[in-house]
Amino acid sequence: MSPLFNEIIERFNFIVTQIPAVGQRVFLAFFIALVAAMLLASWGIQKLRQRKIEQIQRDEQEVRKLAQLHSHKDHVPTMGGIIVVIAAILGIATQVHWNLQVGLVVLGYLLLAAVGAWDDGIKIRQRNARGIPGWLKLSIQLGFSLLVYFVVEQYSDLYRVCTTLPVPFTDINWTLPHNFVPIYFFLVLAGTSNAVNLTDGLDGLATGCAIPVLLFFGGLCFIDNTLPIFSSMGVSRIPGGTELAVICAAAVGGLLVFLWYNCYPAVVFMGDTGSLSLGMLIGLVALFSGYSLFLVIAGGVFVAEALSDILQVFTYKFCGHRRIFKMAPLHHHFELKGYHEVQITLRAWLLSALLAALAVIAMVPWIKP
Repeated sequence: MSPLFNEIIERFNFIVTQIPAVGQRVFLAFFIALVAAMLLASWGIQKLRQRKIEQIQRDEQEVRKLAQLHSHKDHVPTMGGIIVVIAAILGIATQVHWNLQVGLVVLGYLLLAAVGAWDDGIKIRQRNARGIPGWLKLSIQLGFSLLVYFVVEQYSDLYRVCTTLPVPFTDINWTLPHNFVPIYFFLVLAGTSNAVNLTDGLDGLATGCAIPVLLFFGGLCFIDNTLPIFSSMGVSRIPGGTELAVICAAAVGGLLVFLWYNCYPAVVFMGDTGSLSLGMLIGLVALFSGYSLFLVIAGGVFVAEALSDILQVFTYKFCGHRRIFKMAPLHHHFELKGYHEVQITLRAWLLSALLAALAVIAMVPWIKP
């Protein structure tokens, strides 16, 4: 080995040894996922291209002008989300201290990755953009949400954290009514999974918007479980809650590399394999962190995308086939108004970062001497 390489290794080891033990695992989870994604990306994209696992665009009859705007996306490989999933799982598995929350997050992440791969596979085989029925996806998400509820209910400390929710911009704790808890779990988990899936419609959009959300919750879990600044909240912290920070770090490491290939013009798409699983991971981390109400702020871009789709369907069905937007979800509305997708994507990234910062500000009432 060259002297320069040895010096780099020595300095890297010195930096790592200066970080507290938990911080080292957070950093190494990020670094391992980052390197794993770098090693997998080029090879994986080449394999997807060779096997003709390509994005299936909706036809012009269904989406009108949008088909022309997205014509350059034909034959771009999809299911690239598997690169992020593998990289993140490697980062998690090598650095996390396993506990109940970690097990449920990994299970949900892999389950929705499998559902997404199933959906992508049907689209590719049948050469259309329909995939598996929406009701079937919701049924699987509902089943998993109920599983999480029944497991969490058996552990009083975990149940208390998931259902005693700090309210943003206040120092109030809202305790969920017991009968509403299963519904709330479903809204958080299925809602986030589907919202990220809906947002994944432009090059780099969902990927870039997810990173600030993961950084917010990862940083929050790390600080809340290692520093006493939230001790006045009256909410029992879960032993091992810092493992959620390890999970977020690994996911960010994989996403950063994927974004390199997914930004405009994308050479690979994550597909439902990546977007459904990424949304589920974010939802589970938010739920187990005890700060799931802050997801509405930090994940505001995802919320806006999902609401635009819901409102469009509602007004079309119940208001005489009227449409609020030119097309839903929201990013397609701006496309049809004449904005270039790079403009839309960069502004969404900026907004996502600002909303994550706003979520930090919303924590201020809890930070007391």
